[in-house]
Amino acid sequence: MSIKAELRSNGVVNIAYVPHTTEDAGDLPKWYDEVFSHLTDDAQSSQQEQVKDDSSRPPRKESREGQQEGDVPDGGWGWVVAVGAALIMMLINVVGPCFSIIFAPFLLDIGTSSTTIGWIFNLFQFIYNFSGPLLGPLLAEFSWRSVALPSGLLAAASLALSAFAGSAEFLIFSYSIVGGLSCGLLNNLCYLIVPHYFCKRRGIANAILVTGVSCGPIFGPLLVRYLQESLGFKGATLITGAVVFNACVGASVFRPIHKDSGDSKKSKKLCGLILRVICSTVTNVRVLKSPRAVIIAVSGALTLNSWLNFLTLVPFAVQAAGYSFQEAAWCVTASAVCILIASLGISLLSDFKFFNMRISCMVSTAIIAASILAFSFIDDITLLIVVMGVWGLGVGGYMGTYNLVIVKYMGIEKLIPTFGVTLMLVGLCFITIGPSIGLIRDMSQSYAVSMYVLSGMAFVCSVLWNFMPAAVRYDQRKENERNGGE
Repeated sequence: MSIKAELRSNGVVNIAYVPHTTEDAGDLPKWYDEVFSHLTDDAQSSQQEQVKDDSSRPPRKESREGQQEGDVPDGGWGWVVAVGAALIMMLINVVGPCFSIIFAPFLLDIGTSSTTIGWIFNLFQFIYNFSGPLLGPLLAEFSWRSVALPSGLLAAASLALSAFAGSAEFLIFSYSIVGGLSCGLLNNLCYLIVPHYFCKRRGIANAILVTGVSCGPIFGPLLVRYLQESLGFKGATLITGAVVFNACVGASVFRPIHKDSGDSKKSKKLCGLILRVICSTVTNVRVLKSPRAVIIAVSGALTLNSWLNFLTLVPFAVQAAGYSFQEAAWCVTASAVCILIASLGISLLSDFKFFNMRISCMVSTAIIAASILAFSFIDDITLLIVVMGVWGLGVGGYMGTYNLVIVKYMGIEKLIPTFGVTLMLVGLCFITIGPSIGLIRDMSQSYAVSMYVLSGMAFVCSVLWNFMPAAVRYDQRKENERNGGE
């Protein structure tokens, strides 16, 4: 059987989409050349036939590299997509950030250690973020909606299964694995889809998205606590899962303006699909050859690990200080309100030329670090709520440009690989640093010591952004040398 026939039998109909950059083309495996020599003509003709029907997918590499302001809708159905993404983000942010509110009563009742709790949450975050590198290759095979709908179903099933947990170990399967994979794919997809629909109005569209991100932690803790007081752990978790099921409504609007031909025309053999996903994922890692990408990825990994591990400790630390879980829920809600205010403001400002995203990231991470440190020294519940509000302003400032800063420094054509690699590092940090935070708490018998470590991580991120101008100059110099050599 010829290579062309063999690839077609494995479902490769059009491989014109390549999620890596052209400067990496020389590092590709040798068999790529043979593949392209057989399929180039067919790929070009296939693209012309499918261009009207394929707008639900992320733009092909060629179109992304030459993407100009007139090449994107910048409105129209894009606003519907932005609202759908905001709905999804609101619902899945009940699953992750509200982990402690949902499961703390159950885990404390069965005497779970801080180390085990750390493993459950950080394994969830590891899988949640490690799905990032897989998303780009999956979107090359399937449409946005074809990935989002099954993920929404699994996110709801995760909480439904967790309602019947009899041990902390069961939560590792139901919450960490099932929930981590489904919520991770949905979260990353929403951050990626919005910039592809907008150019001049990208900041406004991103503000709609982060509104959803913030509304989940605002209303989620209050809803969960009300349901737990009325129905107990099992009933509350089941109903919360039913609420999260509505993420499928948001996923359903991820469709093209014209009639979608869908994925049914492709033959999807599992082994061929897995091979292509793995090859594309490995290729995407090469984006780390750029120091700009390294700064974005490392700072993102440390910042997200710092604030999410801190948020997990808050309900336990508040209870240890002698307050109730209801008061802990108010701390989380106060921070979420401030996250919403800051993320909306920063997203809207990002459309203006005077706005400096690098300075915004530096200031935001410094605020996160300082507020975590302050939280460890305070016992009064009113002051704790105030500090959580300040912490929320820092987190919101960072979230407001979380995806836009990648577009600014790496370009829209490298958004998917850079975002994926960043999340891969985030996941690796969660599986290494995260459990260590719980171990430090168990050994020191103090939540404050763990918070010192998390504060230090955020300060490191603030310092890293000082090196971005030097990284930009380095990459520009390398690009000039490469062009001069040609």
